[in-house]
Amino acid sequence: MKKVYFVLVVLLCCFSLSAKNLSAHPLDFTVLQLGSHPESATMDSVSHILIVGGIQGDEPGGFSAASLLGTHYTFKNGYVTIIPNLNFLSIIKKNRGTSGDMNRKFAKISEKDPDFRAVRRVQELIRSPEVDLILNLHDGSGFYSPTYVSDMQNPKRWGNSVIIDQEECGDIPFGNLGEIGRRVVAKVNDNLLEKGHSYHLKNTETAKGDKEMEKSLTWFALGQGKPAFGIEATKNINVAGRVYYHLNAIEEFFNVAGIEFSRDFPLTTKGIHDALNKNIYLGFMDGRLILPLDDIRRPQLGVFPMQKNFARGGNSPILVALAEKNLMQVHYGSNSVTSFKVEWLELDTSLDSMEVELDGKVYTAKFGDILSAKNYAKVLPQKGYRLNAIGAVVGNGPRGDESNIKIYKKAFQERFSVDKFGNQYRLEIYKGAKYAGTFILNYCKTVPENPVFSPLD
Repeated sequence: MKKVYFVLVVLLCCFSLSAKNLSAHPLDFTVLQLGSHPESATMDSVSHILIVGGIQGDEPGGFSAASLLGTHYTFKNGYVTIIPNLNFLSIIKKNRGTSGDMNRKFAKISEKDPDFRAVRRVQELIRSPEVDLILNLHDGSGFYSPTYVSDMQNPKRWGNSVIIDQEECGDIPFGNLGEIGRRVVAKVNDNLLEKGHSYHLKNTETAKGDKEMEKSLTWFALGQGKPAFGIEATKNINVAGRVYYHLNAIEEFFNVAGIEFSRDFPLTTKGIHDALNKNIYLGFMDGRLILPLDDIRRPQLGVFPMQKNFARGGNSPILVALAEKNLMQVHYGSNSVTSFKVEWLELDTSLDSMEVELDGKVYTAKFGDILSAKNYAKVLPQKGYRLNAIGAVVGNGPRGDESNIKIYKKAFQERFSVDKFGNQYRLEIYKGAKYAGTFILNYCKTVPENPVFSPLD
């Protein structure tokens, strides 16, 4: 997985990953732009696709696919702007829209509507001259079919379809909506997981009086002269299967647009499952505290030190930690992963790293690093600082300092482990009453070549 550290905020002027316009609320949506153009071309001469995920929070296939596009794909000869978590609050609430269906607010919206700012910002992105094509990702019920086959497969269903509002969109690039849609459908149908999962093109013919679709994001885009498609995976299969179909369709849109791409996982349901669930990290206070989430132990992890007005982030745009008084709740997409109580402390930033001995060899480790050891770890003493190995029973040094002591796995009480296997434990560093940072100590049978790992570098 690419090590991309997402600060969980919206980037307002974000045709660059380096843009850094901070928002006050952790549930504002994220905008990412990836891609490049050849030396012989300009940005205006290559295609630019805007992809929206999470407009409806109960459709995890769409926002999970968009998240993988932002973390596991590389693009060249074109640009891809990705909104993985448009309606972030509804994502963590697992509902269609906490303040109503956001995809029905693009024709008209009140300034008093909680979704007003988000809708207006997305409309600005759609209008941007750089954007050539828009894809809106959804999960729909059943399987769309132009003819009635069964209760779950008929013209009223939406799942496994590519949606257009009309056959053509004027004499503009990608304006041949029907032709492009049929090409994408044919490509997906060449790679079905099961025979009964066939994709179809669904033309809503919105201009003929479909009052609901007239309120949608894609119809708004068409009104701005921007070709737009909806992509619907079926809700009748698991999330990995939905993402599989989304990515198959999206990759064919990349081919249509001439955007070259690569990904770092196989396009299989197992490859997708692993990409979504392995090497997921949450960071606080500029990475001084990193929490691995792959094999999190239990719903409540204990007490963690935290600075007030802390910064938070992670390596997935659908990952967030929300504080309510003295409790931190961690969400990954629609899943409530874990929580922990918070002890609010002042933060010492005068030290960024310490020397640690792992199985007899000494390394320099930054706060937030994951330390791997087969037998023991020892944090070498630093004047003015002390170590608290959370859950370990060892001989305490002066002032409760547990540095300069070999700490074996058997010294820890397993109930204090971060992971469900009892292998990962916290080594917290303090300067007096101030908190300085945490190492995660991971005991493993096979130690990697570099046993000091910085997850969010």
